Amino acid sequence: MEKYTVKDYIERLKEYGNFVDEINCKAIYETKVDVVSYDSKQVTKNTLFVCKGFGDNFKEEYLIDAINNGAFLYVSTKKYNVDIPCILVKNAFEALCIISDMYYNFPENKLNLIGITGTKGKSTTAYYIKYILDEYAKEFNKKDTAIISSIDTYDGVEMFESHLTTPESLDMFKHFSNSVESGIENLVMEVSSQALKIGRVHTLNYDYGVFLNISEDHISPVEHPDFDDYFDSKLKLFEKCNIACVNMDAACQDKILERAICDSKEVITFSTKNEKANVYAYNIRKEGFNTVFNVKTSKFDREFILTMPGLFNVENALAAICVTARMGIPENYIYMGLKKARSSR
Repeated sequence: MEKYTVKDYIERLKEYGNFVDEINCKAIYETKVDVVSYDSKQVTKNTLFVCKGFGDNFKEEYLIDAINNGAFLYVSTKKYNVDIPCILVKNAFEALCIISDMYYNFPENKLNLIGITGTKGKSTTAYYIKYILDEYAKEFNKKDTAIISSIDTYDGVEMFESHLTTPESLDMFKHFSNSVESGIENLVMEVSSQALKIGRVHTLNYDYGVFLNISEDHISPVEHPDFDDYFDSKLKLFEKCNIACVNMDAACQDKILERAICDSKEVITFSTKNEKANVYAYNIRKEGFNTVFNVKTSKFDREFILTMPGLFNVENALAAICVTARMGIPENYIYMGLKKARSSR
């Protein structure tokens, strides 16, 4: 993996408009960074340490521990009373994303990246997409799709139960890098409102962005003070995607569609109610334990089967069809992927 110098990281922060100042950095401009970390326990020699947090949420003792473990430079929104050089930034979360992206040598550029947001259904939709793409990949002896979800994470190297919907930037880019090194072409991930709000996915540009739905959730002093803040955070996904897939049955769909059209290069719609949608489901019914429905697109008009219970999953399936059909996946692989799909492995 290519290593970058302190000056390289400073220039990158300047490009994103996040740089404020540098303190005692000139003498180490050409020093190459061996490790980037936001966890003092993970620090070794020649580490660039990012003080992640809002204001007083970060404790100076963490930085002192990092220095004792080998940090030679820190990035922060404020100067601390320590004797190593410092890069001051406007937003520590965005800075961590910018630095992490560079540290792992921009791995997202080598992946087909699919991001999903919404109050409900993110995990199910992510797995629907993964099953469809895996079904297609098998035909050509290609690698399974990587996934970062609130259920679990798989990147070709690691597979484990997840603890965050969208991981911290440094961990996220490590998963991207592992996926690329493993020969994986596609990665699907859930994108939380918090990740969009604070800048955890600041540098990302998704090939496909899915907006499922919106309802009141995560309203608290810790996450979002009100619904408007929550909704506006979710809508930021459209600024970060080339092709937006929008649920026309969602609450506030007029505003969602308006933002998608404004911020994305292309918009594809899906619906169980509006026949004008690009991907339209009709004749939805239960047959035994299965959900059966027909889907009409510009490419096909055919029946699909879901073995996962719940009529509400039809909308999630439509989102998956929206993405994979636009990717050029033949309808028979979409059919088999959805029929086999489960929400976890």
